[in-house]
Amino acid sequence: MRDLFEKLLWSSRLSVMIGVLSCVVGALVIFAVGIKDVVHLLDLLWNYIISGSHAIRNDIIMVVVEILDTFLLGSVMLIFAFGLYELFIRELEAANDSNTGGKILVITSIDSLKSKLGKVILMMLIIKVFSYFTEMKPESMLDLLYMGIIVVLVALSLMLSKDKPAVSQSVESKAENELSEK
Repeated sequence: MRDLFEKLLWSSRLSVMIGVLSCVVGALVIFAVGIKDVVHLLDLLWNYIISGSHAIRNDIIMVVVEILDTFLLGSVMLIFAFGLYELFIRELEAANDSNTGGKILVITSIDSLKSKLGKVILMMLIIKVFSYFTEMKPESMLDLLYMGIIVVLVALSLMLSKDKPAVSQSVESKAENELSEK
């Protein structure tokens, strides 16, 4: 009875495929929205070439920022789908055989998946802050100070989210080896 329960419990991990497939479909939808935005961008570019309007130029910049944000969101959904599949189902053999697979899919635990997603979401938030900055017209020195503080906080968040360099990791591993020898 216990063996049957454990087999059923282990097989229940396959229900993650619902989430994986939903994320892939969602990513494809998001990419389609991004393509529509690119078509809109080309239309704006044509209008800008004809008129040279400063307002159209500002619209172009905003649409480019939205395109970046859209494709990053699609990427987040794909990374999440890949990570769920690798964590719960099995490794993607096609990714292991690919040159780029090792760069994208180094997901060994839920924590590494959260870390990857967190970095992409951080980039999306930075793009969103940039889009707000393009719309803002500072009216006082205090507004400029707030903008400066935001830039510093964004830079700090990027610095803190950066992976440790390999040199410091090797120093740490040497220190651990020396401790284990003693």
